[in-house]
Amino acid sequence: MALLLIATAIFGTVAYFSKSFTSTGNTVQAAKFNVNAVNESGETIGDGQFSLGENFYPGMDPVKVYAFEIQKNDTKVPVEYQVDLIPSGKLFPANGNSPIVLSLERKVNGEWKEIDHTSTFKPTVDNEQFRIFARWPHGDNDINFQGKTGNLKLKVVATQVDEEEGPPYYTGSIAFKATPSGDIRTTANKEVNFYKNDQGNKVIEVKMGEGNGDFEKKVGNFTITESQEGGNTWYKVVTDHEYYAGPKVWKLTADRVNTSQAGVIDFRKDTNVYLTIESQQLYKWFTSN
Repeated sequence: MALLLIATAIFGTVAYFSKSFTSTGNTVQAAKFNVNAVNESGETIGDGQFSLGENFYPGMDPVKVYAFEIQKNDTKVPVEYQVDLIPSGKLFPANGNSPIVLSLERKVNGEWKEIDHTSTFKPTVDNEQFRIFARWPHGDNDINFQGKTGNLKLKVVATQVDEEEGPPYYTGSIAFKATPSGDIRTTANKEVNFYKNDQGNKVIEVKMGEGNGDFEKKVGNFTITESQEGGNTWYKVVTDHEYYAGPKVWKLTADRVNTSQAGVIDFRKDTNVYLTIESQQLYKWFTSN
């Protein structure tokens, strides 16, 4: 499957620059099959023999179907990106019961992180990179989708925005992997407050607002507090809901905090355990205090 980006520049008398890119009509073909496999009870299981090629079939390994990047080039005005991945057709019914699982990933601080199919954010690097994966896990109704087709529409909109004033300030993307074997939970556009407490230590507070996603339910509001212990500077993360393996303490020393990517603070407790926050205002305050 290939995606074709058609770029259209829009000019007019509006006060802001805006440019959109749309890719539609990208066909996904599910292979037909005539083999039936049953278990000991005579029930059909999600398995069968499919033809090869670019067809999708139950149990297939995840496949990268497209990769793209948004290039800022010499843009000087503040800009915001919106990325939409919109499936449609009989292979992707409106009720969301498609057997095909699509994943949209964005490269943040050198790591690929899954984001929502509709995401809005401000760029933190000149070239923002993305990729799309598709997989078909075994399911109870795989046979119902044999031979059906669907379309993928990819839409990218870049829009000029005002310079942010505040407070309040709002984050870009947030990613939290609390334990080595835990899930990566992500969210974005959350209110963030930052200040120094009476002891002169940094405090970062992130509020979920009225969101109702996985991050809001499983992590919730969280606070990062700086402290001085045993001759070291520590950062302790306390959340509303997240449960950590072992003692319920998630903290790291200051030397584990990575600020090498402008606009992103990476609290890297371990190689595969981290909390990253994207915010230009927070980054400027954190690195200058």
